[in-house]
Amino acid sequence: RPVAYEGGTVSNDEMIRYWNEGAAPAWTRFEDALDAQLAPLGARVRERAALRGGERVLDVGCGCGATTLELAAAVGPAGRVVAVDISRPMLARAEQRAREAGLADRIEFRLEDAQTAALGRDSFDIVFSRFGVMFFADPVAAFTNLHGAVRAGGRLAFVCWQPREKNPWMLAPALAAAQHIAFPAPGPPDAPGPFAFGDAERVRGILRDAGFAGVVFEALNEPMRL
Repeated sequence: RPVAYEGGTVSNDEMIRYWNEGAAPAWTRFEDALDAQLAPLGARVRERAALRGGERVLDVGCGCGATTLELAAAVGPAGRVVAVDISRPMLARAEQRAREAGLADRIEFRLEDAQTAALGRDSFDIVFSRFGVMFFADPVAAFTNLHGAVRAGGRLAFVCWQPREKNPWMLAPALAAAQHIAFPAPGPPDAPGPFAFGDAERVRGILRDAGFAGVVFEALNEPMRL
């Protein structure tokens, strides 16, 4: 269902409701297909993150846990992954998968909003996210919170969508459907949602204001199997 916008922003409560009631059933139902679709992009982020054994990783927006399991395998038995998400059904599925994979002892799952959660100071070597950081009502506040959780010299690595017009997998079906059904008026381009981080310079400013330095972007212009 559409997310309701008020004054160009969306409340945390509304986004929490969406990911628990609107999105969670679809993501859990189509888990295997979605994992296959997004796995190559997550792998590219892990490569750039240069994970090492024994490191502590924060997985932001872990969803059904595919990225969490991959991170836990990468840091090894001496490492630790803390996975946070606002969706109770998706987090429950992630916990189940961790138990089935025999990795539950190195993963901590938290039902929390990374924008406001008490994550601890200097607690992590790296903050990682695969499409989990574009939904914050206040992205500067969220990344400021994440910055405080990363130790000095730590890293942040995430993947997000480029602008909608560069993603025909989303744009083409929407244009086709628009010939037959009425869509609600789109929210502002920077409103929380899949394409909120499509403007690289805006994202650079958010990260700078949150305290991050040495920001580097890489455009992944690759086919994606749907």
